[in-house]
Amino acid sequence: MKGIYRFINTNIPTMGCNLRCEYCYIRQHGDEDSVLKIDTSKNLFKYSIEHMIKALTIERLGGTCMFNISGSGETMLCPDIVKIVKGILDNGHYVAIISNCTISSVIDELIRFSDMEKKRIFIKASFHYRALKQKGILELYSSNIKKIKEAGIAFSVEIVSSDYVLDDLDELKKYSIENFGALPHVLGGRDETTPGKYGELETKLEKKEFYKIWSSFDSDLFEFQYSEFLKPLDNMFCYAGDYTGSLDLGTGEFYSCPGGMKITNFFEDIEDKVVFFPVGRTCPFPFCFCGFFLQVLAGVGREEYNPKYVFSMFRDRICTDGSTWLNTNIRELFSHRCSEYHEDLTFEQKAYITCLRKQIQTAKDLVSSQAFLKEIIVNKLKSNGIRQIAIYGDGKLGKWFKNMIDGSDIKIKYIVDRKYEENVGKYTANVAEIRDVDVCIVTPFADYTQIAPMIRSKNPTLRVIAIQDLMNM
Repeated sequence: MKGIYRFINTNIPTMGCNLRCEYCYIRQHGDEDSVLKIDTSKNLFKYSIEHMIKALTIERLGGTCMFNISGSGETMLCPDIVKIVKGILDNGHYVAIISNCTISSVIDELIRFSDMEKKRIFIKASFHYRALKQKGILELYSSNIKKIKEAGIAFSVEIVSSDYVLDDLDELKKYSIENFGALPHVLGGRDETTPGKYGELETKLEKKEFYKIWSSFDSDLFEFQYSEFLKPLDNMFCYAGDYTGSLDLGTGEFYSCPGGMKITNFFEDIEDKVVFFPVGRTCPFPFCFCGFFLQVLAGVGREEYNPKYVFSMFRDRICTDGSTWLNTNIRELFSHRCSEYHEDLTFEQKAYITCLRKQIQTAKDLVSSQAFLKEIIVNKLKSNGIRQIAIYGDGKLGKWFKNMIDGSDIKIKYIVDRKYEENVGKYTANVAEIRDVDVCIVTPFADYTQIAPMIRSKNPTLRVIAIQDLMNM
């Protein structure tokens, strides 16, 4: 069985939600009216479904991936969700769907998939007990869970550790045992209402009381979050942006992690490979608030981040009848990390990546403190037969890279930038004028998928690489 090479957190543009949960992150941000109102008539995607599926091949992404699909509202309200899932499965990948499992028409289509397809689907069934009762659709939810299980599709029932459901916990537990065969897993709810403050566990309870109540569910997911949620990153080298990342299915933009910076666009220049770019030692956050999948499933911190946990512990349950929520295929898949299928980067690669990231995220001049990189970069170019180069982009990274090359026997023949309207010394506005160089290095890395095709269209024989991909030559 193939493991997950990359875990792609995939967002479908909002199309609304049929529930109104008190702890909803959308409602915390005050976006309820604009985001949660159901409107399936909107055109959600910049690109056609066919184009997107063509862009998401195993070859372009480097290996078999799991696409974790979620909407800002209810995922299954997306009119194209079944077509998207089918296309990704046809490409040989796995699909996880985050859903409140009340859209029966979509679930009925999924359970008609072939057995081989259903073995590669996982459904995270969000159990919004109070909202389901208020809408009178609690039995609809449980009947859909039963259909999913009978079809052999892996699933997990999960609740949020919200103060709003405290009065219903005994009733909720009884209902879960009777209808799902086990207690739900517990996801720590985040308080995101304070501007400028990263979300902490949302509760008005004292710490000991909070733990006593929610630990009664015996959920490894809750235990991990409770013990690891505020764990400092301690300058850990993070592989988010490589082993995992967040894809906006509406635009194709790909980010290193939820809240991270844009790296590339999956749906532009789809004939070229996707260039990934790890965070390195430059995470802007005080702790990894999505560590339960970034660290445990993707393994972005390798073995530095509590290796005793595997993701299957957060998703599976043994039911009262001896059955399980996960099928054999998904349980095995979730018992490994993406990092197991990647080679660790070299010291030189890590130093280069971290320095690039720091150049982007700080106003400080880091050239002198990273002077040792000059030799690494020059040697990498020379070992690939590169003696003369063009640099595209005269911004922060372009100037930094020029400084790295200056004084070496690598010759910079051109520096190209969109802001120059006429030739000024080495600067030229027209890439077609570039001659007799071994490579053109694109420094605005997030726009590489727009810039590289433009350069190649005007200079078809010119070799073009992204700056973040230099050490992978």
